[in-house]
Amino acid sequence: MQIKKILTAAAAALAFAVVAAPAADAAPFHGFHDRGRVERFDRRVVEHRVVFNTLRMHRVRYVGNPYFVRGHYVVRSYDRFGRITFVEVNPYTGGFIGFIRL
Repeated sequence: MQIKKILTAAAAALAFAVVAAPAADAAPFHGFHDRGRVERFDRRVVEHRVVFNTLRMHRVRYVGNPYFVRGHYVVRSYDRFGRITFVEVNPYTGGFIGFIRL
């Protein structure tokens, strides 16, 4: 009697997984990552005002608009000594990554 309950529960769980899997994986994808993981490109990039707020919070004097380079935002700015630097910002969260000094 116990084995019948276990097999019935396993069959129900398998049937639920087969039915629910396409609904959970309905987001579009455009390819595979180099390690076999599915890479999804449906993430949103933050607006420029979020980037500017992040730079103000870190007391960075920026010059111009941010532009997208190799997967992150880059903003031309001045460091505290008045030298020209570039600041990297995460385009998906708006988080400060760091300075690129030339």
